[in-house]
Amino acid sequence: MAATNERVLTKMAEAFNELADDVNSRRTPPRLSLSKFCRACRLISPLIGCMGIAFRVADMEFSAKVDGLAKTSESIDTVEALIDLDIARNAGKDPGSNSRNLIRANRSIDLARVMCEKILAQRGNSITGPVLTAYEQVFGPYHSWAIKTAVRASAFTLPTKAGLLRRLKENEASASVQMQKFVIASSAVIQYINNLFHSTEYGDELLGMI
Repeated sequence: MAATNERVLTKMAEAFNELADDVNSRRTPPRLSLSKFCRACRLISPLIGCMGIAFRVADMEFSAKVDGLAKTSESIDTVEALIDLDIARNAGKDPGSNSRNLIRANRSIDLARVMCEKILAQRGNSITGPVLTAYEQVFGPYHSWAIKTAVRASAFTLPTKAGLLRRLKENEASASVQMQKFVIASSAVIQYINNLFHSTEYGDELLGMI
């Protein structure tokens, strides 16, 4: 997934602020553009990619899910319509379905959100604790022991906080501001999408699938 590392956190925060405005709109019901969602997701990829070997596979998988959703956006305008169509066709549980791709993409957003939240809360130059905590919280429940062990073992490849900020072309002051904005905005989007699934016939089951 091609994306520039120039001011990554700033672009992420701006994009998810726009999405949060959409889902918090007074318009009834709100509508979340699928293509706009995909564009925002693409801006997260450089952050995940900066985490080294530990998250290289996660970045590749995330990119593939977002690419699939972007292709779908050529014929389906909104996230709401995507979910409704999958439920109506009883296709949501199928491997590689649009709904499952959306759920996986949403989890990757949540990974970035928790990671930023924990980095903001921790002092010092190490991000190992925040990153592993985010992984365990978001993906741990769905991954096998072998995968979780491999992620923990590769944690030594994680950059320092200073190294991460250099790669993202951010200084500490700007990073703190933009991370906080991203955490708040992405929380609204993540919860909105989860609630869309909760409101469907078997959405809770879908949310519990790998």
